[in-house]
Amino acid sequence: MSESLAVDLLPLHIPLYGFLARLDWTSRSTNSHRRTVKLPPLMIIQQCRRQTRIDEYDSNVITICNIRDPTTSIVLSKQYTDTVGSRWRLNVYPKGNNTNYRYLSTYVELCDGIAGRYQYIVELLHNDAHKQVKFQSEDHFRVGEIRGYQKFIRVKRVLEEGYLNDDGSIYIRLSIRPATLALRCQYQEEYQSLKEEKILFQFNSQLSQHLTRIRNLREENTALQSIAYPEYNSNIFTSEDVCSDNSYDDLGCCWRLIVYANGDKEGRDEWLSVYLRLLEGIPGSYEYCIELLHNDPTKTVKMEGTQTFEIQERFGWSQFARLDMICANGFVNEEHDALYFRFSLRPPNYKGKCEYQQLLRMELKKDNELLKRELIPEYSTITYTLKNFTELQHKEGFVYSDPLCDDLGFTWRLLIYANGHSEGRGCNLSVYLVLFDGVSGSRFEYRVELLHRNPTANIKMEGVNVFKLKKIWGWPQYIHHERLRQEGYLNEDDSLEFRLSICPPDIKLKCEYQQEFIRQLKERKK
Repeated sequence: MSESLAVDLLPLHIPLYGFLARLDWTSRSTNSHRRTVKLPPLMIIQQCRRQTRIDEYDSNVITICNIRDPTTSIVLSKQYTDTVGSRWRLNVYPKGNNTNYRYLSTYVELCDGIAGRYQYIVELLHNDAHKQVKFQSEDHFRVGEIRGYQKFIRVKRVLEEGYLNDDGSIYIRLSIRPATLALRCQYQEEYQSLKEEKILFQFNSQLSQHLTRIRNLREENTALQSIAYPEYNSNIFTSEDVCSDNSYDDLGCCWRLIVYANGDKEGRDEWLSVYLRLLEGIPGSYEYCIELLHNDPTKTVKMEGTQTFEIQERFGWSQFARLDMICANGFVNEEHDALYFRFSLRPPNYKGKCEYQQLLRMELKKDNELLKRELIPEYSTITYTLKNFTELQHKEGFVYSDPLCDDLGFTWRLLIYANGHSEGRGCNLSVYLVLFDGVSGSRFEYRVELLHRNPTANIKMEGVNVFKLKKIWGWPQYIHHERLRQEGYLNEDDSLEFRLSICPPDIKLKCEYQQEFIRQLKERKK
């Protein structure tokens, strides 16, 4: 290779133990036998694609489908990004929030971005512009908080005055902007600074980890690293390969040397076979140098050149060196019965190395984008069986489910009225959710399901709500008694099965609730 090329090769020393034990020349014959080892409802957001002035609203038209579906308790729109960079979402309760079923409720949520003061407009669209329902307000938003209108419009008016489309959907336009031009500029600067700092921090952290790992590997590889071969059983040769430890170059690419002590393919039984494999990293052209070391440097067997490597593809020689030559010329370390290898790699030139580094940066940026995604905690779930439903239906009163203790330590129960409660009394099954122990005012995602033999027929109520201790939240008209019996929800043993699932909306809130709950528990012990 060219002496003028100043890119350093990364030397890696690989010892090969048990070599002579694999080659029992005195007992092997040509006739010896060989053993071969086989290796929520549909939400569509249409973002207005137009150039906006700095003082204009960022507007999106949201289509809410299946508005007549009685099982729909809350609809969460997809998140969209405004010109500042913050992400927003519209939460719609087709049957009202806080069990107020006479009104459609709408709330605006800041999912991620810059907390601050914003103006927002929520409009229920109508073919007749004079009938459009419009609410405009200004509020201070924090990430994860919701602001809006519990009594946006009466449900009866939505159903009777032409707001519904032919497919049963409605259109709502959400418009948002910072409260002033000065705040818009301030929030944009804050978001860009926050974004750059976050990406730079994540990139530097990952790069530092890569460099530390490479530095440690270089230090470890200054001494020869041993690979011990398993011994043969009764002189039966195997075709298993022996691999070196994973080794990393200064680009962070992971390489491995693969050695067949008894040969591979056409080199079987007569040659030592050696291959090089790129496990992960940047595919492309690399200069390589693979050496079978000898105490006399002039006898070292060396293979070098330039080769294009793809991920997980191997390159090498089935006839690297003859086995009889290796044994006869002192390549085997008699004390350890081992062979020693050194392999070195580098890009062919500085231009190629810079290109690979750029590709590596692009991959790290993609990883950073994945890290920026919101982490969603897993649900805590319990299944409860309500027995003797018919008997309970003829009684006034309620039944508590078994407690669900989530991974925060909060305790939840279902409160079930077999004969209905409030406006559902006498003809409906009423189901409520109660937080018995935990942090009052906690915001949780919930999912309450009445199970059916056919999982696609499960009646599911899900959404997000702020729960206070021992305050009920739920559905007086969860399911009609006739539907319960006619559609097969009531089991043959006169029982109903419910599944309750609970989790905080994001990791940040989960950590806050955990810390607050621990603080409360400590105060109780005092």
